[in-house]
Amino acid sequence: MNVGFIGTGKVGGTLAKSLGAKGHTIYLSSRDPRSFSVKNLAGAIGVNASVYSIQEVILKSDIIIMATPWASTASIVQQFANQLEEKILIDCTNPLKPDLSGLELGHTTSGGEVLQALVPKAKIFKAFNTTGFNISEFPVLESRKAVMFFCGDDSSSRHIVRDLVDEVGFEAVDAGPMASARLLEPFALLWIQCAYKFGLGRDFAFGLLRKNSVHN
Repeated sequence: MNVGFIGTGKVGGTLAKSLGAKGHTIYLSSRDPRSFSVKNLAGAIGVNASVYSIQEVILKSDIIIMATPWASTASIVQQFANQLEEKILIDCTNPLKPDLSGLELGHTTSGGEVLQALVPKAKIFKAFNTTGFNISEFPVLESRKAVMFFCGDDSSSRHIVRDLVDEVGFEAVDAGPMASARLLEPFALLWIQCAYKFGLGRDFAFGLLRKNSVHN
């Protein structure tokens, strides 16, 4: 599958390396395709990776992963709205306040819903937003997969998003329509607050515990 990345920092770069190692063709976007950092990332991924402009990445890709700072995310989506129509876009962002004290949006809407409204014909999903990039790099802790919820409105593309989440190494859990991003973005804030304010540090993840269906 051709997987494009808008945003090639720690989150995008980690996911690009992981999916590149699975054999996907990786297209990395940059406003300056000659940028040393993005060319270095492509070199680390290997022959499966190449660098193009944002527009070229969108046109070449079957699925686009959005891993930009929230402050620039909506403007990028709006700028390339025509090219994003009918594309699968995974939104990894969270509408965080600059000081990480809370969310700029919540309760009655979400960042994911804002992006979907900007490009109604795009197949937008929220995923890879509820834990740190270091967990995405190694999603198995204590011999168990960390959980990764995803949500979106397009039923025909759900299996593709689930498969990508699985390939990165998470336990993929379908959280329903894009309106569920109103829950997943605060969930991400909980991880951030626990990591940075409440003493857990970055080396933890959320998981699911299930009661056995068969009782002895």
